[in-house]
Amino acid sequence: MKFNLRDIFLLFLIFALGVCAGGYYFKKEISPPEGIDFSTFFEAWQEIEDNFYNFSKENQEDMLYGAVQGVVNSLNDPYSDFLNPEETLEFQESLTGTYKGIGAEIGIRDGNLTIISPLKGTPAERANLLPGDKIVEINDESTEEITLSQAVTKIRGKEGTEVTLKIEREKEIFEVKIKREKIDIPILDFKIIEENIAYIQIYNFYEDAPLEFNKISEEILNSDIKKIILDLRNNPGGYLQSACDIGNFFIKKGETILKEDYGKGAIEDITSEGPGAFSSFKTVILINKGSASASEILAGAVKEQNQAILIGEKSFGKGTVQEFIPLKNMD
Repeated sequence: MKFNLRDIFLLFLIFALGVCAGGYYFKKEISPPEGIDFSTFFEAWQEIEDNFYNFSKENQEDMLYGAVQGVVNSLNDPYSDFLNPEETLEFQESLTGTYKGIGAEIGIRDGNLTIISPLKGTPAERANLLPGDKIVEINDESTEEITLSQAVTKIRGKEGTEVTLKIEREKEIFEVKIKREKIDIPILDFKIIEENIAYIQIYNFYEDAPLEFNKISEEILNSDIKKIILDLRNNPGGYLQSACDIGNFFIKKGETILKEDYGKGAIEDITSEGPGAFSSFKTVILINKGSASASEILAGAVKEQNQAILIGEKSFGKGTVQEFIPLKNMD
């Protein structure tokens, strides 16, 4: 029987020194690792086929996906995951800015499924979910051993249906029922406030964020504005390259935005490509514990390179970079 692994992704962790992402990964021919005997795996597989009660060929695909998931789980890393085709489609859909669910970014923190940030104008926000809330049950099922992709699949669902979450907040535990909706994720808001100050709130760093930022930058540069408030509160991240593209406006060309540590001594400087048009502007950046990943990257880089002032709470704390790696077809 043939297994089609098209559009399956591994979400691998790359350690970073405080900040962002480039388009880097290894391309190599696939061969069995030296010193590893796979005969035990195939023996177990054969025993299942021969002896498992009610085994059918339809089980094989699930067995294969489960085996790969087990390999990834053995890393004991909350940011590395294996996505099957359905999960991959859902994840890619969310990064385009539209999906069906409750509108909350979630992650694994200290072994707990945690709300990173409820998104603006979504059921999660209306249900008063807060950054840092722990999700201990989804529809009466414990999240103690759940992977991030499994949690996302359980929380999302058909528009109009409900999901019940048991939430732990500090020492309080309570249940909340939330009706799923079509979620259109906002990108940013911009307005001019008193004394010609530009207020920019960026809600995420998905694929359209740099384009939207470019549009408002033209308006700012064609005005007398020389001060910016950059609001990254409850911004859970997104494409880290988008954060770097926006950072190019705040950091002079050639200056370091971040350092990437690929392990084994491989460290790369990622520098601004310019124009650095806002590098001389007085800048204040607002953050809170819902500011994570790419928003932490941008905040840290702008603070270091143009002396921006950070105001708010301690951020979520994710100094790592993830990358999507498509797996080749496997016959």
